[in-house]
Amino acid sequence: MTVEPKIVSRETFKVMGVVGHFCSAAANFGPLWNEYMTHHDQIEPLRAGEGHYGVYLGADHTKAIDYLAGVAVREAVDVPVGAEVRDVPSALYAVFACPFQAIGLTYGYIWDKWLQSSAYEQDSTRVGFDYYPPGTTGGDSPMEIWFPVKLRDRH
Repeated sequence: MTVEPKIVSRETFKVMGVVGHFCSAAANFGPLWNEYMTHHDQIEPLRAGEGHYGVYLGADHTKAIDYLAGVAVREAVDVPVGAEVRDVPSALYAVFACPFQAIGLTYGYIWDKWLQSSAYEQDSTRVGFDYYPPGTTGGDSPMEIWFPVKLRDRH
């Protein structure tokens, strides 16, 4: 796998959804997405933009992590019971496009190959997220991994 990312600067935005606590970023987030769907009708009118977001609320993907399943919203008003709103701070991202079924392989490539040879390193002060465009159903549906980066310090 040789996937070259786009490097994109993105401003702060808000995501509303449900948060779950997991042993690692390799966990199965499917049940959390099912829980999100129980709030979908209440959150949908607040939506800002298309698609869904899976936000990793922690930088170290090898340790326990909180994960937010939801959508971008304009404002944090009328938050349904059981839902949460979090800011995703502005950051510079390496954006990797891949099919849904290749998320794990793509993260493996990022950690094991791309970061080793790239001019960038992970920006552990920022959060990363997966973006699922409208119509993402799994399998070979396209999606994007937004991995927070900063230029590598080259002393």
